[in-house]
Amino acid sequence: MPALSKADMLKTAGKGPYAGQSRTAIMSLKIKDKRPFILGDSKFGKKVFGKLYDEKTESLIYFSDASKRNTLATTRSKIFKDPDFGGGAGSGGGAEETKITESLQCFYCAYVFKKRKKIDEKNPPTDKELETVTKNLCFTTKTLKECLEKGPENWIETGVYIKTANKLFEKVGSKFTGTVYFHRAGAGSGPGSKFMDNIYEAKKKCQKNDIASGNPQAPGSFSNDKWNPGDIWMTTFSNDKKPLENFTSNWGQLNNKVKSLAEDGEVLGISLKKLINARFYEYNKEKAITKDYTYKGFVFGRNGDFFSSNDIYLKTSDNEIQLRTFQETTGWQGQITGKSAAGGKVGGGNINFYLKQVFGTSIFNNSEVELITVARSNRLLDKMYPLYKKYNLEQTVSNIPSTITKEEFDVKLRDMKDSFKISKYIGMVFIDAFLSTQPNKRDDFITRMYLYASSATEQSSYFVKLAD
Repeated sequence: MPALSKADMLKTAGKGPYAGQSRTAIMSLKIKDKRPFILGDSKFGKKVFGKLYDEKTESLIYFSDASKRNTLATTRSKIFKDPDFGGGAGSGGGAEETKITESLQCFYCAYVFKKRKKIDEKNPPTDKELETVTKNLCFTTKTLKECLEKGPENWIETGVYIKTANKLFEKVGSKFTGTVYFHRAGAGSGPGSKFMDNIYEAKKKCQKNDIASGNPQAPGSFSNDKWNPGDIWMTTFSNDKKPLENFTSNWGQLNNKVKSLAEDGEVLGISLKKLINARFYEYNKEKAITKDYTYKGFVFGRNGDFFSSNDIYLKTSDNEIQLRTFQETTGWQGQITGKSAAGGKVGGGNINFYLKQVFGTSIFNNSEVELITVARSNRLLDKMYPLYKKYNLEQTVSNIPSTITKEEFDVKLRDMKDSFKISKYIGMVFIDAFLSTQPNKRDDFITRMYLYASSATEQSSYFVKLAD
């Protein structure tokens, strides 16, 4: 998302804390609420606090120092369209920041494990001291220089990297001795990070063997992240080692090896979160699943109005699962909005996999293509209306809207975009399949959805998380 344009100022914010307000009004509201502005064309720009916005000249007067005695001016075109204005992270901004924060965490962790002692938060390592671990101990997607120049300042200011590194050393420092290497796990890993490639190659081989068995235990699109959500990995092995190469016959064999390597202080996947008080959590240490989730009903959109949104929600004991297309006309999937796996997603193919695994039924013969074709055709009304009529009054919501006639339904449907038709139709086909099956198995299905989204399935491997 670029800096604010002239056209942007003529519109209202569609989302964010000031949704519904004009962009001009938001300028003054941010100043009043003492919220920072970002200068530049990405979220990595300089953060400043405004004093006054001149609508005529479209200029922001901002404080140039902490004392707030001196000011400078900038034009509207130099101000980033951040979430306060209804914008976002910028083109690749979120992904870029993730590469930077995870890479820089590698450098801090490597520094602590090299020194074999915790960092004093009041006396953090200098850039030169961090450089001592960059060449031989860290394999990252961003250089130290890039991290320090472009990374979010508040991560350093609030001690996120130090707290994380210290807590990791406190918990596993006695196991991981000698030379400890850190890798940033990402697309393509880092320059020369053969180790990460080897880790995921073993997972890939195991998945192929699982599919070839004729009775696969994991969905075909079981991602690396759902197998092990380690953002960074630590190891005492050299970069070219393949510690999982001979343990890919099945998920049990592979994951037992991942766990034993962690226990022996040789390999460990680490999930990272921005934190204030670092805490250490272990996942998938014991494969017996003790957490159960229950199905509590469903609703069209938030209020039961079928045409109000593309969504269908499954109500659960944890909160809810949102079902919709997360792209304009493709990518139908579920997103967990509960506390246990907040933000975790389950792709449409994986939803279908668990439907077949639990109920023996399916909504996709091969892919979403068939359903999308129907959603775009003149057959949609005859397909969708009976489903709507069948389930409208079954919704778990107060004041359920009355069921409209087929003629009324047709008029409304014709005015909807393809994105609505596709998302809603696939959702209705799912609801029909789900509610036409055995009620006693619905909780099992819901549980599998949550476990998948939180990387805690029977096929997921041991990892640790540093978080609040």
